[in-house]
Amino acid sequence: MRLSPSTGAQPVYAEIVVDIEPLEGGTNEFEFVSLAHPLRAEFAAAVESGLRDELNSQVATRGLSSVFEGAGVRVTLTTARSHDVDSSVSAFLTVARLAVRAAIERRRRS
Repeated sequence: MRLSPSTGAQPVYAEIVVDIEPLEGGTNEFEFVSLAHPLRAEFAAAVESGLRDELNSQVATRGLSSVFEGAGVRVTLTTARSHDVDSSVSAFLTVARLAVRAAIERRRRS
């Protein structure tokens, strides 16, 4: 999932690739695994926070079991890219939330 500026917008850049898969056992468990290339600590924390926030929101509104077979999910951050000037904590929070929404939507369609 990539968040990049649109014409005339404030510069913003964040890119992540996450794998979201069912996690056997437990209730609404969330396991975060980061395999990405080094990402500034505050950006990595924002990714995890955005993922957790959106997953918790989805659990509250829909229940993950309605989307995933398991009672929880494992999220693996496989790629992350930032820009020295154009990246921000809020950009990574937003892109993480969008990644969860996109994964759930893809899962529903399959």
